[in-house]
Amino acid sequence: MASKYGALLQHVEIFENLNDAELEKVGDLVRERRFRANQPLFEQGDAGDALYIVAEGRVKAFIRDGHNEKVLAFYSEGQVLGEMSLLTGEPRSASATAETDARVLAIRKEDFDAYLASNVNTMREMMRVIAMRQAQTNIRLTRERDEEPESPDIPAMVGKVFTVFSPRGGSGKTMIAVNLAVSLAQMHPDQVALIDLALTWGHAPLMLNLVPKASLAGISADAVVNLDREALKYYLVDHTSTLRLLPGSTKPEEGEAVTGDHVKAVLNLLKRFCSFIVVDTGGTFNEATITAMESSDRVIMVCTPELSTIRDIRECQRIFNDFLRIPRERTFFVMNQIFPFKPLGIDQFQQTLEQEMHAELPYAGDVPTKAAIRGEPFTQAQPSQAIAKAIDRMAKSLESDTSPLARQVERRGLFGRR
Repeated sequence: MASKYGALLQHVEIFENLNDAELEKVGDLVRERRFRANQPLFEQGDAGDALYIVAEGRVKAFIRDGHNEKVLAFYSEGQVLGEMSLLTGEPRSASATAETDARVLAIRKEDFDAYLASNVNTMREMMRVIAMRQAQTNIRLTRERDEEPESPDIPAMVGKVFTVFSPRGGSGKTMIAVNLAVSLAQMHPDQVALIDLALTWGHAPLMLNLVPKASLAGISADAVVNLDREALKYYLVDHTSTLRLLPGSTKPEEGEAVTGDHVKAVLNLLKRFCSFIVVDTGGTFNEATITAMESSDRVIMVCTPELSTIRDIRECQRIFNDFLRIPRERTFFVMNQIFPFKPLGIDQFQQTLEQEMHAELPYAGDVPTKAAIRGEPFTQAQPSQAIAKAIDRMAKSLESDTSPLARQVERRGLFGRR
């Protein structure tokens, strides 16, 4: 394939069914452009004069209503944006800004029009993608209202809960919880919440550079049950990724006030309005953690390649089986390679535990530490890092477990910026 862009183009959805000769023709139309973080690619109302393919970095698409902004989607490597205006000739229906430093491939409308004139298959693929995206956007926007679902066949609670746990301190548990939540939020804008149940020394707010104004500890469990949408928002902190954080406590001494009833009530509430809820936990089996685990669709067990971890994970498996009655299939095992070497091979780990690892995070050097110090989740600020891509893959794997019904009623707009 002669075109230097062919390798990327063949993984782009609207071009993936083209043969090498056709991909080369498309590659010849490409013009490379670079944008700095927060630099706009185009504005709502601009002429639709180009299609963009993200080659590196991340791009945010959004619409403005007065001074308010609503995020529609985040685009990363290999994803296309701006194709609607390119085909219809209508002004841009949304704005797009580089979320990070980004390299994009632009194809001008006049060049693409000439190409499409003799390539019907490409036109059909583009129309399929446009129809799919438009349907998703319509579902999201029309469901941003305050009433409950009208259909009696749709359950009130559909959101999925992922509880992140590790018996080992220093396993990277909170790092994984925060970056997983941000990754999901970028896949599902305004539809993801993170609950920090590391009640004594919770670090999730620091990793997100957020300052909570309230916490779960400051309200009774009975009051949580009766919270409406606006009242719930008071306890949540907004992050730039569209993630919403609910801290369990803001002071170490407050942690004991959070009970299992608190956790059950807030999960039931958030599941009515969110597609996904990620729960970070402490390293012990306290009442709040146990309730979160029992209420979860997946318990994400963070492992490290050490003999001591094998012993601890075995004990967790015993507790899950004998006391908590959490089926093995509900546990999602993640190997976090925290060392520059591997004290224990993943095959040995799996054989000893008789358990397959569902995901593996590569050693990332000082990337997680520096990201935590800056309060910038690397899945948002450094999406090209290997560990960021690994967590994105993990998010997509967990997302794929979402039932069709849950997908049908997601994005109902509790957190839409109005």
